[in-house]
Amino acid sequence: MKTKSLYIFDMDGTLFNTLGDLSVAVNYALAAFGLKTLSTEKIKSYIGNGSLKLIERSLEGADAPLTEVHKCYSEFYAQHCLEKTEPYPGVIDFLKNFPAKKALATNKPHIPGLALLKHFGLESYFEAFAFGDEDTPRKPDAAPFLKILKATGVSKEDAIMVGDDAPDILGAKNAGIDSVFIENGFGKRASFAPVEPTYSIPHFSDLSGLQFR
Repeated sequence: MKTKSLYIFDMDGTLFNTLGDLSVAVNYALAAFGLKTLSTEKIKSYIGNGSLKLIERSLEGADAPLTEVHKCYSEFYAQHCLEKTEPYPGVIDFLKNFPAKKALATNKPHIPGLALLKHFGLESYFEAFAFGDEDTPRKPDAAPFLKILKATGVSKEDAIMVGDDAPDILGAKNAGIDSVFIENGFGKRASFAPVEPTYSIPHFSDLSGLQFR
């Protein structure tokens, strides 16, 4: 049976359901600038490509200083990112027990990203990290993936990206590696069409049983 020696994971919508904390932080920032708050589902539809893009979309064209609203959001979220967030079913078991290297490629900034991993005792299971506030370009650029491949010493053919949205699937394609789309995350297939993921699974808990071609 064909295997992969490195699994590269997205964070929001893939490893963790962060929607509750993200939506509270977005609405806190909007309210702080006198703007209308949004439903959780609307905010979910705006997630992807990093927090600055999330805030830009959430402003919905309102005349507000994007940089300042984003700063307000970021400061609040960094202090409240652990209140409602939980790993998806199967995540902890896979990270602890599945016999392969694991890495993280997320557009999330490193402060809340590492806080989540440390809070759930998962940081030590990753051999490499690429966060959204580093000097290298973010997903869907190939740079985060190439950085991880170099750090782990794994070839493109032996790696796979696991994610739930366009930056993950398109980034994997740009880096020349296979991808797995998780269908119950934050993203939708339409966001990366006509590009297709190599594999697709309904839930993270289905990952350990995935048969590679």
